[in-house]
Formats: sequence, structure tokens, C-alpha cells
Amino acid sequence: MSEQDKTLEQVNREAMREAVESMGMVCVPTIANVPLPHTSIAPAPSEEEVSNDYRSAGVLMRRLADTVIQWRNQLPEDQQPAILAVLNGGIQINVLRLAQESFHGIRIEGTINGSPCMLLSHQSSVQLLCYVEKVEKEEFRRRIGFIIDGEEEEV
Repeated sequence: MSEQDKTLEQVNREAMREAVESMGMVCVPTIANVPLPHTSIAPAPSEEEVSNDYRSAGVLMRRLADTVIQWRNQLPEDQQPAILAVLNGGIQINVLRLAQESFHGIRIEGTINGSPCMLLSHQSSVQLLCYVEKVEKEEFRRRIGFIIDGEEEEV
């Protein structure tokens, strides 16, 4: 850069500074040709980390259905898996069917004290207790229904 260019640039800066100050603003000096300090950029999250942060109700139910299937295969004929939905305040629903209602929403269909019921809830406000119950000889083996991505499956 020539001396004339440097002088012209300095005059322009001074004129700009005077204009800014006349408007009552503070002029912050620019830092030219000063390298930025070295900072490390956090690595992008892995696919597993991303999926763990954004677990949908559908993912939860798919994993639960797979677990119930595996569990059912390991149990003797006179036992079956069951799910009990436990809500705040101690309300308990014997689950007959779970359905994904939105990304984090679930619909629980079941019974409370023998009466049919349905609950719509955010997945984080329900605890699902899986347990084994004995099948009486005169009863048939109960199935648990899952509706995930619009497809119904009984396990």
C-alpha cells in the first residue's frame, strides 16, 4: 500500500470516527492484522449421541416392543410379560396398547381398577413398569399392542 493510500485510509477513519462520535456513539478501534487466539472446535456429535438426545416416542415404543418379544420368548408357558404405566400421584394403568401420538407424545390404553381408560401424555411424565404375571389355565395369553408410525403390532 502506498503512502498516499495509507494517508487516505487514515483520513477516512478519522472522518468516520468524528461522524460516529457526533452521533453520541462510542467508536471501538478496529484490530487489523491481529490473529485470533487458537480455539478448538468441539467435534460434531456422533450419530448415537444425536439419537440419544432426540429420542421420539416411536423409538421408545419400538425398543420396548422388541424387549417384550425377547422377554416373552424366554418365559415359561404359564407366565407372560405385562406393562404397568405409573403416573404422578400414583395412578396406575394396566397397559393393553401403547401408541405414538406425536414426536414425544404417547397414548396409553388400558384399565384402571378393571375400567377401560385412555391417557394422552408426554413420554417423560410416565414410567413404564414391565413385570411378569402368571397366566391362569383358563385365560388366554394376553397380547400388548403397539402402534408405531401408524402400524399396529401386537406382541
